[in-house]
Amino acid sequence: HTRPLPVQRCGFCLSWSGFRYFIMSVVNRRILITGSTGCIGTHTVDFLLSEGAGEVFGFNRSNPVGSEDKPGFNFIAGDLSDAQSIERALKEIEPTHVIHLGALQTPDCRDFPMKGLDINVLGTAYLFQACVQLNRPLERFVFASSSAVNGTRSLYGKDGVRPEDPYHPFNLYGYWKVAGEGMAQAFHQASGVSTVSLRLATTYGPGRDRGFTAAMTSAMKAVVKGEPFEVPYRGKEHYHFSLDVGAGFARAAIDPFSGSGVFNLLGQTYAIEDFISTISEEAVHFEFDEPKIKFSDDAEMSPFIYDLNDEATKEAFPRMPFTSLNEGVRQSLAYFSRLAGE
Repeated sequence: HTRPLPVQRCGFCLSWSGFRYFIMSVVNRRILITGSTGCIGTHTVDFLLSEGAGEVFGFNRSNPVGSEDKPGFNFIAGDLSDAQSIERALKEIEPTHVIHLGALQTPDCRDFPMKGLDINVLGTAYLFQACVQLNRPLERFVFASSSAVNGTRSLYGKDGVRPEDPYHPFNLYGYWKVAGEGMAQAFHQASGVSTVSLRLATTYGPGRDRGFTAAMTSAMKAVVKGEPFEVPYRGKEHYHFSLDVGAGFARAAIDPFSGSGVFNLLGQTYAIEDFISTISEEAVHFEFDEPKIKFSDDAEMSPFIYDLNDEATKEAFPRMPFTSLNEGVRQSLAYFSRLAGE
């Protein structure tokens, strides 16, 4: 065609030369993912490979099981608390994109604060420093932030918690995510590389079986096994389906974007009672015993942030997926049922 074909909302036209540029940019992508063995990292890797987004490299302390069965995925050993191993890895890979997911989670940061400082703050700084020293500039750096940078819901307006609202973290993990967002902005100002800090709250679904906020995933696994489960807290949470989270980080890395921005990952707020009811609704599609989920006697109100406003995210990354709670629970129950059968 001599007439250019517009691509949805990206402002770029696919003439023949544009098409060739697009194909070559995909072929030449080298995407580094720290923390690629975790729940989010695994789904991010799988999404990128399924999209044919380029060559994917995982930076972890140990080689993930089954990685040899993933064409296009490469493993490189390293430790975020070791600046030299990060520098060696980036020199070897020469990435065009970085997705930084590796971190200690909230319970470990609480129990091992100095180790958390080494990995979550210094490790992030080492990674940015190694990016500065690359022979060619990056195209994108995506940082996994958290709603832990915000305070209680009562501090924010009727439209929810917006990315530009004031920081008010209530633990070390939150303060360290604030530091990461600041480093991403400073890196963009110094290098011109586009950076995206993507905040998320409670992830549920396949792979999300660790940590305090994994309660609803653990509840679904208990239903599949026919076991009772006690939820350790009450209140509301802002939920993200785990496959959406992986796809969201991938989209933030490879979809059109320029500048430096902070965004809330797509999700939805529900009362925990409503999540439990949804599990019961969807369980009828399977041959499970009647779900036996209840709150523990000492369950306290959840301290977690909810009502994350994602209007800016939808505008900046219109291709990010969002799965409804019913569909996410149904897919999760089916996934855990298959695992139980195997």
